[in-house]
Amino acid sequence: MYTVKISSRGQIVIPAEARYNLNLKEGDVLSCYVEEGKIIIKTKSAKIKKGIVDETFGLLSDLDYEMKDYVEQLRKDSGRRLDAQ
Repeated sequence: MYTVKISSRGQIVIPAEARYNLNLKEGDVLSCYVEEGKIIIKTKSAKIKKGIVDETFGLLSDLDYEMKDYVEQLRKDSGRRLDAQ
């Protein structure tokens, strides 16, 4: 749990650790509502910090290139065979 202080203009600062964990950036929009005497602030979508594999998954999926062709091109460019015989 975090403790925040309300400024004279009614503003609060979301602690850095919470912003990092939710991957919040400047300009992101949050939802805020009151429920049973509590203020609930939610992100518009769950943007939990992802690992490098999740972030790059599918990055090259739009390329029209078969893996077999790619390997063959590597073999041709290397001047030697890359597979064991």
